[in-house]
Amino acid sequence: MTINQITKIFSDDQINSITLILGVTGLIFYVAGYIQFKYPPKKINFLYGYRTTTSIRSQEIWDFSQTLSAKKIQQLGVYLFFGGILAYFINIDHFFAMWIGISLVTGSPVLLIFQVEKELKRRFPKT
Repeated sequence: MTINQITKIFSDDQINSITLILGVTGLIFYVAGYIQFKYPPKKINFLYGYRTTTSIRSQEIWDFSQTLSAKKIQQLGVYLFFGGILAYFINIDHFFAMWIGISLVTGSPVLLIFQVEKELKRRFPKT
């Protein structure tokens, strides 16, 4: 596939914006989750990893939260990617497709944080 063919696909609006937004973001989320799962931060730090006040309370919580958040972000990436593929077959106005895609991409990490924090509080209640 040449650059001209790729440019033609995007300029002819054959791929709607929600497909592009969700597909690319899903791939990025999956790769980021894979990297975090494969190479988790070993010690509590403020540069890399899943960092919240709950996750930095102890090394045990830190280790668990890194694994859990990496798995959750990979799941989220898969859902977003396949949502983008599914959206390819739906005829939706370009403007609404763009805002739906942006909303999903913005809301998904918030959902991820709520899920991980809920599990951390369930598994490691404050003592």
